[in-house]
Amino acid sequence: MTRPDPAGTRPQPERRARVRAILAGSVPNLVQWFNLYVYATFAPYFRTEFFPADSPDSLVYVYGLFALTFVVRPLGSWLFGRLADTRGRQQALVMAVTVMSLGSVVLAVAPTERSIGAWAAVVLVVVSIVQGIATGGEYAAATVLLSESGSRGHRGFFASFQAMTIVGGLVLAQALLLLLQVVGDRAAISQWGWRVAFVAGGVAGLVSLWWSRGAGRAASVTPPTPTGPRRPATMAELLRGYGRPLVWVILLTAGGSAAFYTATVTVPYIVREAAFGTGGAGAESAATGVVLAAFVVLMVMQPLGGALSDRIGRKPLLVAFGALGVLGAGFLVNAAARIVSPPAVFGILILAFAVLTCYLSVNGIAKAEVFPPHIRALGVGFGYAVANSLCGGTAPLVYHATVGDGGVGFVVYLTVLLAVTLVAAIAMRGGVPSALDAPREHA
Repeated sequence: MTRPDPAGTRPQPERRARVRAILAGSVPNLVQWFNLYVYATFAPYFRTEFFPADSPDSLVYVYGLFALTFVVRPLGSWLFGRLADTRGRQQALVMAVTVMSLGSVVLAVAPTERSIGAWAAVVLVVVSIVQGIATGGEYAAATVLLSESGSRGHRGFFASFQAMTIVGGLVLAQALLLLLQVVGDRAAISQWGWRVAFVAGGVAGLVSLWWSRGAGRAASVTPPTPTGPRRPATMAELLRGYGRPLVWVILLTAGGSAAFYTATVTVPYIVREAAFGTGGAGAESAATGVVLAAFVVLMVMQPLGGALSDRIGRKPLLVAFGALGVLGAGFLVNAAARIVSPPAVFGILILAFAVLTCYLSVNGIAKAEVFPPHIRALGVGFGYAVANSLCGGTAPLVYHATVGDGGVGFVVYLTVLLAVTLVAAIAMRGGVPSALDAPREHA
């Protein structure tokens, strides 16, 4: 565990440069996840535009494509991870956000199934694959950039801004959905509202690139760089020399990723559908408002969790997440489907989000701390992407595919993955020097 630097020992210009570097990583990260969650949030509305309107499985299909974006994330983590380790974290981040934003623009103007038949689904598949590759690369670049930008003793706090902006993307997507629900009904959102959402995502991405380039040039703090000639890290080196930390990252991410997408995609969907089934469109928008308010609280929780980890370590928070998650997963899913009172729903979400924060706020820095600089982005990104492709993005798909059994199969699936993460958290070494604090030697 690290201690904060004594007050006043760090020059003010360097502090400002660190803040600029963190902003340069956080803003594109915010927009990247806004684009991702526009798809997840609006999928129940645009599903009939890309698949036959009378198909009872259209929702399973769109969430199947959402899962497909995770399947290709390992490819993105490899491509962009090598770029981040050789050309710089900021350049890899900019390229990933560019690809993601262009994909949203394509979906905004894509023809529907009524216009071109099955080719509409093909367009959705291609864009999903491209955006999945971009997301796999963006995660590693943002995680490592923010982890390396923080000063010793405060890295958990600074790195938690990645988690904060991930949730910020959720907040923006939910806020946009609420706005569209206020100005139109469900039919209007299904016809044109989802296109507005994708336009917003694409434009926001291009604006963030312009902003982050300026902020990145203004920041004088750069990531740790090995001395001597730089050489690209390879997948063979990662698997051969860093297999143990890579496996640990995969196991830690398995339950954390499944819980995150359950709490932020599946549970909000359940809450909205339960409200819509009892009170119509007005109740649906009220449920969206409750979810939005809870997401804002979740966003604010992230730097608090990161700061706490700087004092007590990452391990206690991760163990708490795993243990409480195993005990409470079934309650969360069942309560979301049965409780429609807005205050009660809000309270349940806040409890779930407090537990989720124990993982979300520190998982990025915990992963970055186990790899040396020259292979950090590749190791963090690939391990995360593998676990996400197997466990995270499949959570909404598994829920909708097993909803007929009352949710029992999904709860078992989620609890088992949380148990895996709990074991990984318990196995984590606590209170030892971080690889982020190691001398910058050539590997």
